[in-house]
Amino acid sequence: MAIVGSASDFRSLSLRDLLEAREQYHWTLTNLRNVIGTAVGLYLIRVDDPWPDRDHPAVKRRHGDKPARTLYNSEVRPYSWPCILVFVSEWLDESEFGGRIAPQEIVPKTLYLPDGRMVPVCVVLAERGEPAADRFTSTVWPNSKAGGGFGLIVDTQHMRRRASVGCLVTDGHTLYALTNRHVCGAPGERILAEGRAGTVEIGTASPLQLSRRPLEDVYPTFAGTGTYLNIDAGLVEVDDANRWTASVYGLGDVGELADLNEGNIGVTLIDRTVRAYGAASGQLAGTIKALFYRYKSVGGADYVADLLIAPRRPGTSTRPGDSGTVWHLEVRHGGDEEPSLHPLAVEWGAQTFRNQGEACNFTLATNLSTICRLLDVEVVLTHNLTARPFWGATGHYTVARVAVAGVKEPKLGPFLRENAGAISFDRAALEPGDVIDELKDAAFVPLADVPDVVWKRTPWTIKGGRDTARNVGPEHPTHYCDIDEPGPDGQTLRAKCMADPRNVDVEVWRAFYTETGHTQPAARGCLPFRVWQFYDAMVALASAGDYAGYLCAAGLLAHYVGDACQPLHGSIYADGDPHYVHPHTTRGGKTVMVKRGEGVHSAFETDMVDRHAAELFPAIEAKLAGHWPRQPAIKSGHDAAVATVRLMDRAAGVLPPTTLVDTYVDPGGGTSRRTIDGLWAAFADETATLMADGIRVLQQIWVAAWRQGDGAVATAAQLGAIDPLEIVARYTDTQFVPSLDLDHIGAALT
Repeated sequence: MAIVGSASDFRSLSLRDLLEAREQYHWTLTNLRNVIGTAVGLYLIRVDDPWPDRDHPAVKRRHGDKPARTLYNSEVRPYSWPCILVFVSEWLDESEFGGRIAPQEIVPKTLYLPDGRMVPVCVVLAERGEPAADRFTSTVWPNSKAGGGFGLIVDTQHMRRRASVGCLVTDGHTLYALTNRHVCGAPGERILAEGRAGTVEIGTASPLQLSRRPLEDVYPTFAGTGTYLNIDAGLVEVDDANRWTASVYGLGDVGELADLNEGNIGVTLIDRTVRAYGAASGQLAGTIKALFYRYKSVGGADYVADLLIAPRRPGTSTRPGDSGTVWHLEVRHGGDEEPSLHPLAVEWGAQTFRNQGEACNFTLATNLSTICRLLDVEVVLTHNLTARPFWGATGHYTVARVAVAGVKEPKLGPFLRENAGAISFDRAALEPGDVIDELKDAAFVPLADVPDVVWKRTPWTIKGGRDTARNVGPEHPTHYCDIDEPGPDGQTLRAKCMADPRNVDVEVWRAFYTETGHTQPAARGCLPFRVWQFYDAMVALASAGDYAGYLCAAGLLAHYVGDACQPLHGSIYADGDPHYVHPHTTRGGKTVMVKRGEGVHSAFETDMVDRHAAELFPAIEAKLAGHWPRQPAIKSGHDAAVATVRLMDRAAGVLPPTTLVDTYVDPGGGTSRRTIDGLWAAFADETATLMADGIRVLQQIWVAAWRQGDGAVATAAQLGAIDPLEIVARYTDTQFVPSLDLDHIGAALT
């Protein structure tokens, strides 16, 4: 009888203990009839199993046969204990052993260490399947700066291999892009990357590569005789360091390396949340399910992966082409703040498990700290850091992208989706400066934000610019209209137009602005008439069989409808309360007058939308799936302008600009987390509603113009992918749907 001991104190088991137990029973486990792999982790409890209560802290065991435990129907709970995970290809009930199946084939429930301590075994049904076919997203990659998450291409033996850039690393002298060895190929091989205008050469495969290493060489104190750790890491020596950024596409800037080593790696990592951006899949979110997953045995050698990562949500698993992606550990710092992201592991493959007939890919990844140590490099965190996206990159591109996906018109929908990359980014994190730099290099700017980043600039700084001076020109007033300002009779322009659609008339608006003292062109906003102008252009282009022109006009129109669904674009409170101004001393000592709530525009439309984009996207999709009141049909450019005014009216009703200003001012304004997260907490639902409404109106206008222009007569040959150079030629032509202020736009409307 043991007087002193902890044979059943499972919580005291360390990672070393678990690996030692697995090693000791290696042959026992791997020779069982349906065992396909093992790992170490925390015991998985079936979701429908009862929770312990105060009087009975341990869950009562159920006798007899139990339903299969899978990675899909089980979870880690606070009381889950360290264990050996044994994955089986077939679930066998206990009653079957001793009958048709020999008793010795049963997976033991407990293993024993040499000192007598017990190690639990958790059996998990994991039916293997075939991975999803290689399919890349329709992402449009920037040309000016590449970084983590970007797509890599290697052409070898008449085959094209695709993968992802993980991150940037350096040996102190040379900058490298980290990916997988199986992608890099032989040292000296030229590597391509996805560019906006096609593939471009970005570097050369370096001799610095890793394939596999004995587990005991990498982790000397961990048991694993005859076991190899698959590392699969390779470096690409980049040609031009100035064209790379340490920011991760889709994730932005990340924190310092999550340094895993023998001293701190353990089962506390189990169930931790991780995020990545893969070139094939885009945004990825997962949870760490197991450590040191032994996925195959060949020729007497076993192969393990440091981490097994499960997709956090169904339908979001990794795909072929994501190899090389760096997964980042989410670290929360208290409160409701967004977690920081820390590079953790490099994906090199996946294990596909089936769940009720459907395949799901689980990521296999290598500890990034190990790769850096063995290659003698460091992760680069501060090279050419990007700014976070602005409303153009997140807001306008999201409205356009989601609208494209939902168009059901038989020929128009496929045509727009075929050219989706010409209209919008794929929910990307791209800095405004990069967009401008690319245009200078004759690269491509997605249409949804050309009006901001191209047309609002001077032609001597950017080809296609339409400004007549800095921040002055006919394009500026086409993005807004202050329709909530009372006129001399106390009635607003919005109220006049809602009461009688005939007031959506250029001359009525010109008279109103003049009566209210707004005589300068820049102060006479004309957003609905800009939409009218684009509608007419789309009809004319489709009627003429100029479908490339229709596509360009449709993509550009997305920007203006995106503006219309934001309440600040239709209000005198666009950037604060103009009725309350106060002196403010700048850093340079100059005193200027500022409005109460000045800065709300960028805080709401830029910082808030960007910071909470991951939550906003599914919220928009949920809104679109709900019920929406039927809107009047659009049969003319005037109807499109009226629909725009109605959209702006609904936006002001959903989120009154004065309420937005007050909420911004209350925590102190500015762009602190407190302010931005306060805006999100107050208006998350309203923001999703606004953008979903804009998407619906945009789709309605696209379809109406297509039908009026007889787009249905177009042939399949006419509706293919449009050459990006042709699109650039259109939007850099200042006479393509020319920018006109209120005093000149009337002549362009039919």
